[in-house]
Amino acid sequence: MKKKCLFLLALICLLSCIINITPQGVKADSGFDSSYSSGSSSSGSSWSSSSYSSGSSSSYHRYGSSNYNDSDFVAMLPIIVFIVIMIIIAIRNQNKTTYTPFKLDHSKEVPDEKVKEFIEDFDKNTFLNDRFNDYKKVQEDWMNFNYDSLRENLTDELYNQYEMQLDTLKAKNQKNVMTNINYHDSMITDINKENGLITVTMEMLVSQIDYLESDGKAVRGNKNIPMNMHYELKFVLTDIEINTCPNCGAKLNASASNKCEYCGSVVSKVGNKAVLSKKENLRQK
Repeated sequence: MKKKCLFLLALICLLSCIINITPQGVKADSGFDSSYSSGSSSSGSSWSSSSYSSGSSSSYHRYGSSNYNDSDFVAMLPIIVFIVIMIIIAIRNQNKTTYTPFKLDHSKEVPDEKVKEFIEDFDKNTFLNDRFNDYKKVQEDWMNFNYDSLRENLTDELYNQYEMQLDTLKAKNQKNVMTNINYHDSMITDINKENGLITVTMEMLVSQIDYLESDGKAVRGNKNIPMNMHYELKFVLTDIEINTCPNCGAKLNASASNKCEYCGSVVSKVGNKAVLSKKENLRQK
């Protein structure tokens, strides 16, 4: 009975050691907003094997060979191996979880009528689609170290932060690859105007492939499994005067009329240039 208790205690210790080991999280995404563990990259296999080896060794020597004979250990070895295999399978299955999209709480959404008090020509679908394209553009510029384009699409404060982080990636000879960026849902949760600037707060759901590479090899993240992201985004809109027709490119007259005399398109003389001022990762999987 004593030997059985010691065997069970050894197995519990081994199981606890393996379960409680957590790979170190690493930030990625533009601005290092998302995170992923090294377990999803090639280093995951070495982590798993080393954890198992050290765990089983320490458990065996902890109780000493005097408590067990060789036949006892041989009898228990298949059980230990089985437990380890099941844990490894569980970890891998967790990494391969199929995509179940987050859902936004649209009860927090600002009504269109309220938004139109700040943006006269507001069209919900167009606006949300434009903001996703802005987000995607920032992600791609971050990936490609396109400093000039980032400067045009970020506030000065956010650009300065991104610039330092990109310099860090360069110094490490790393690149944050982001592909397959897909839109799922978004909504406006707040809007206000101060000092002539309109600030729009949004929540957005996207999925994307997101990993760090060095010399063409993934060092963090996974090249094949998309990350599902729930962001809070803030955009600052500034009024800009439109002097040319966006449809045909003709110069607009200075008259009060908002109709292009060349193609007949109705044009708003004032548009909105949106720049990203905040991007916060609320949750991911």
